[in-house]
Amino acid sequence: MVIKNDHIEAFRSDCLADISFYAENDIAPLHIAPEDGPIAKVKLRRVQKRLAEVVNRHWFNRGFLRVVVCKARRIGSTTFFCMDAYRQASLRANMNVVIGAQLDDMASEIHRRNHIFHTNYPTSLRPERWGRTRSFKEPMEFRRDVPQEELLAWENGGPKPDSGLNSTLSIFTERTPLARTGATIQYLLLSEFAKYRNQSTIIKEMFPTVRKNTGAIVIDTTAESRGDSYSRLWEEAVAGRSEFEPVFISWLDDEQQCHQTPTQENQALFYDWLQCFKRNDGTGLEKYSSQLNLDDDEFDLLQNHIVPRWTKNEDERIYHPMGWIEWRRWAIQDRCDGKAKVFKNQYPTHWREAFMSSTLTIFDMSQVSNQADRIKEEDPAVRGELITKSGRRGLDPDPEAMMSQVNQTHHMVTPGMFEFVPESFGPIKIYEPPIPGEEYIISSDYAEGQSAQCDYNVIHVYKRGDTLEQVAHFREKCYPEESASEAIALGAYYNMAWQMPEVNSCGAAALAMFRSCYPMDRIFRRKTADNIEGSNPSKLLGWRMTGRSKSEAVSTATAYFKKGLCIIKNSNTLRELEVFVKKSSRMLPEAMDGTDPVTGERYHDDEVTCMVLGIYGNRQLPYRGRIITDDSSPKTQECQHLVVAGGVCLKCRKKIPMAESKPLTFDQLRATVKANTKNSNVRGSNAMLNFWIQR
Repeated sequence: MVIKNDHIEAFRSDCLADISFYAENDIAPLHIAPEDGPIAKVKLRRVQKRLAEVVNRHWFNRGFLRVVVCKARRIGSTTFFCMDAYRQASLRANMNVVIGAQLDDMASEIHRRNHIFHTNYPTSLRPERWGRTRSFKEPMEFRRDVPQEELLAWENGGPKPDSGLNSTLSIFTERTPLARTGATIQYLLLSEFAKYRNQSTIIKEMFPTVRKNTGAIVIDTTAESRGDSYSRLWEEAVAGRSEFEPVFISWLDDEQQCHQTPTQENQALFYDWLQCFKRNDGTGLEKYSSQLNLDDDEFDLLQNHIVPRWTKNEDERIYHPMGWIEWRRWAIQDRCDGKAKVFKNQYPTHWREAFMSSTLTIFDMSQVSNQADRIKEEDPAVRGELITKSGRRGLDPDPEAMMSQVNQTHHMVTPGMFEFVPESFGPIKIYEPPIPGEEYIISSDYAEGQSAQCDYNVIHVYKRGDTLEQVAHFREKCYPEESASEAIALGAYYNMAWQMPEVNSCGAAALAMFRSCYPMDRIFRRKTADNIEGSNPSKLLGWRMTGRSKSEAVSTATAYFKKGLCIIKNSNTLRELEVFVKKSSRMLPEAMDGTDPVTGERYHDDEVTCMVLGIYGNRQLPYRGRIITDDSSPKTQECQHLVVAGGVCLKCRKKIPMAESKPLTFDQLRATVKANTKNSNVRGSNAMLNFWIQR
């Protein structure tokens, strides 16, 4: 018997060490009720095996579990964490396990799963359970019902009776009172937490009941929108600012639910499409994409997500790429009311798509995600500052240049005037040094000053070409004159780059610096968009933000960025693109309301403004060193002859033959009457008129 007990204890220890072994072992596997068919043994899906690795690593390395999951729907993560919760409650002593669900039917389903886990576990291995729970509102208690005789013997000095594990597994919903908020919780699982209406209350009342660096807190949900407590927890975890580990599960990770066998025709066409894709044959891609009926989103999925997985991972080879596309088309029509936006929220490809439901995100989140992944693999920027040969920093306005505004003189910068000096905390980030012969655009957005409530002064430097590539970045809280001085220094450093300043409000002070220190023919001059004569630039320097000009520039930048023609290197720029939305109240493009959980500041859009200006300037400004020309000489226009008398124009005194007076003869009058009344219905109603016509 001792050996048997030792074997049981060793088996339980192995189950606690590895949840995959606990769920799928041959001795005492867990059972579950699938959607179709009878109760069967658990067979972990690929997604659940990935979660098992995360859970085992946390318990082994840290001794506690902190995980926040952002997932696609129906991928089996809630079932997996219910297995883990039951494992902790049924194998450890004195465990208080609490599971949260949004609605009663969800809580009842979780209760049913736990009941199946317990009743189908071998009797010799499962813990004793006190009582019987008829609904989720009654906790599942793993303790022994001690007979009265043993209690009396203990009171009389006998041995203490065995009360079992003394663990409980409780379930609550947001509509029911919170379970055991006053007691210490060892395992807290919150299922579909993003849908809770009282997220902040649960965090405030239940998180403190799990002691620091002990137990488990698991948040498992499909995302809803930005600005709620769950999105704050997720973004803090992504930024590495909390004890939670973020785990994102895409719909492409679940081949069991999200893949189907494609048609033979699509399989054959795909291989032709793939050959064109490999040799970058644009004409062939367009042809076969049309035959496959691929829209922009499907083409992006194949190009950036499905095909790379399919070619790199041998495990993916058995899942044909068109199987994902065909299932997606079915799911949009059958599960998402025919709306691709709903599909992106419920079945996201990357976590940024998951937060698009309630806000009209302007820029393509797939492109943002791709560029964010690329940034992680690139070398970091070199920080430093620009300094003249005399030792003046680019950030410090030149006193002589400031006086030149008063004296109406010029103090122009020249190429080679500044050199870049690396410094660990320098204000400028250089991703690529200037290349001789290349042309650059510098876009800048200006703010008030240095207070905590002020926006940032931001400068972007872009290299022009087939794509617009960000090569330098500046973002500081300073005065607009200082930021303008830095923009001028960057312009001189980058081959006398085009300057694209925003001249609203504080930009006026910056523009005064540009007028004194930078060549006029290298400063953007705006056009009148709705004027037929506005094809040439006006004499107005810089870009002024109005409702119309902002909508035009943002619309241009949205399409440009979605095609991958603008390459961003700075993570702050991508961060602001994520929260740049059209607000439902006025539908104006601007940063969403709320506080950034990563920085603790309100959301900004200064980076977005600079990127939009860079793209807009790239489409408007001449290329390869040409200067702006303004053909302002008056053009001679021909007279329109609007006022004519006696066959002569009263303005230009030119004779107009068609307007000269001519005598009217009787034959001409009769011909005119016949022509005007030939098809008229008045024939026969006027005897005098008929007389003249019949003659």
